[in-house]
Amino acid sequence: MRRWTAILLISMLFFVSADAEAWQKYSDRPEENHTFTLPAAGEIEVAFSPDEGSEYLVVKVINSARSEIKILAYSFTSAPVVRALVKARKRGVAVSLVADYKSNVSEEGLEKSRSALSKLVDAGCEVRVISAYAIQHDKVIICDRQTVELGSFNYSAAAAHKNSENVLVNWNNPGLAEVYLGHFERNRQQAVPYVEED
Repeated sequence: MRRWTAILLISMLFFVSADAEAWQKYSDRPEENHTFTLPAAGEIEVAFSPDEGSEYLVVKVINSARSEIKILAYSFTSAPVVRALVKARKRGVAVSLVADYKSNVSEEGLEKSRSALSKLVDAGCEVRVISAYAIQHDKVIICDRQTVELGSFNYSAAAAHKNSENVLVNWNNPGLAEVYLGHFERNRQQAVPYVEED
């Protein structure tokens, strides 16, 4: 018994030592600084879910747009959000969406997502899907290069009515919008146009 205990302890020490070496190697790597520090600007508006104004605030942002809307989405099924985007397009706003491929297109049972994306394509919106990452988990709207909506809120009925979620809007902050537009454009370049199924 003592012999097996000794073998077990030696094995544990070896693995702990190996893990410590791996951690040390990782922790010694210089961390790249890609953060952005911006002065506070504009006005902040927040809302929460379920049924505490989060979806209303998202639609309010879309309705405020006069020239362009850029969206990064993970799950995209919200009928009120789709309707607001179609209305925005009809009043001449350029709408561009980059949605996560896996959570909206690639699997069975995603009819609501595919239908939502198709409605935007039919309305003349640019719709692209991205699979370059494990998931594109962004939930961001950038309006008129001025206003940024973000938070945990997926553009879905569950986010509006079932989940605990948050939405934060920074109105009239072009500096913040510019940073998020850079992130949007990076993902847009890695995405492909959404093609409706026959």
